[in-house]
Amino acid sequence: MGFTVYYRSTEPVDAQKRAAVEAACRKLCRGRTWLSCEPLCFFPDDDHHMSGGSKPNFMPHPDDVASAQAEGLPDGTIRDALDILCQLSEEYDVDWEISHDYSDGSLGFVRDGRPDPDVLREIETCGSLAELLADTDMDEWFENPNDDDDGEPGIRVFRPTEE
Repeated sequence: MGFTVYYRSTEPVDAQKRAAVEAACRKLCRGRTWLSCEPLCFFPDDDHHMSGGSKPNFMPHPDDVASAQAEGLPDGTIRDALDILCQLSEEYDVDWEISHDYSDGSLGFVRDGRPDPDVLREIETCGSLAELLADTDMDEWFENPNDDDDGEPGIRVFRPTEE
């Protein structure tokens, strides 16, 4: 199951400003492992808006966690992604419309470097979920007792609890 947070400029962005925003974005994304979330990235867009998406990683594989910890860099989270969008908005005068895979349309906007309260609430909820899942025993998820002999994980079956 995928989950992506999407961002799209509210107005078309000319090629020169787009190049500057993308360069600044790459610079702002440096120095983090981005284990908990994909860094910001922009997709080609035929109508000259800037559009992108970042997937929070709610359950990183233990090997990826160990690798990220070995780098000694701070983690990049969905909240960090929002903070970068806010910086880009303020510095380059680009406002963003925010949504995600399960929102019914727009969650709200980042305008003049500030997120709408609903956007901030949704992003913080995603971050809280990631922290909650990080506190669980991930080995249970990755070492499935139902593994097949072919080395591929078996199907994890979820059953309702009996009362």
